[in-house]
Amino acid sequence: MTEKSTVRTREMAHELKGQRELKRITLRELARRADWSASKVSAWENGRRISPIDAAIYLAHCGTKAAERARLLELVKPPGDLYWVRPYFDKLVDPMKSLIIQENLADSMVNYSPAAIPGMLQTEEYVRTCFELTGRYTADRLGVLTRARVDRQQLLQGHTPPRCTFFVHERALRSVVGNQALMHEQVQNLVLTTNLPHCVIRVVPESDPAFRVLSTTFTVMEFPEHPPVAYEETYTAGLFVDDRIAVEAFYLLVTRLEQVALSEAQSREWLVRFADEYERLRE
Repeated sequence: MTEKSTVRTREMAHELKGQRELKRITLRELARRADWSASKVSAWENGRRISPIDAAIYLAHCGTKAAERARLLELVKPPGDLYWVRPYFDKLVDPMKSLIIQENLADSMVNYSPAAIPGMLQTEEYVRTCFELTGRYTADRLGVLTRARVDRQQLLQGHTPPRCTFFVHERALRSVVGNQALMHEQVQNLVLTTNLPHCVIRVVPESDPAFRVLSTTFTVMEFPEHPPVAYEETYTAGLFVDDRIAVEAFYLLVTRLEQVALSEAQSREWLVRFADEYERLRE
């Protein structure tokens, strides 16, 4: 039976390949230097688990510096680690990088955002204002985070973007971030996004009681060659979930969302109405 990859092994695969390509070494050349088969190296670079010793040898042949090598070897964990926390406050960890790697591997994503516009659909001013309101970032860090989130959105404009469904709660549309003008621009951006053939936005009405108390923002990602993964956002960290039973629990939530959310056409009508309301209020 073929060993299944995890979020951690796929990120390690991405990092290994990146180190090799940075040194302009071919896969076969690295395999020859380490006396490995090319198929073994290929398997590691496609998400198969690699041992700490083999990972260290691989990185040594790539000439990876000690500090970077130590960071990457933290990704090599024993089997059975099906929950992975990426803390937002750790200066040595870039949690968005982990998320971006998984998003770029996915061929479909479903996101639920109960309190804010989904990060993948936020305008630059909305992003910046949300980060400012937390009060926990310096001006320099604020600029870096804002740019990173906006750059992440390029995935939706690529040649083969994933199929995306965004469930947005009505309260996120009614909550004014910044001012009316900013919200008009933001909701208008959502209306434009509904024109993308691979993006669906569905509004979850406040009148439905089922999701009034669910405050968790989550994304379920599916991959062509890997098991599905759930990603859950908290105030202090991002949580990747590989555990099959736990991921199935998120699928149950998605099924419920599909039942209570407005249709794609109805949602677009709501978004147009919200955009018009914010435009009138800004005058």
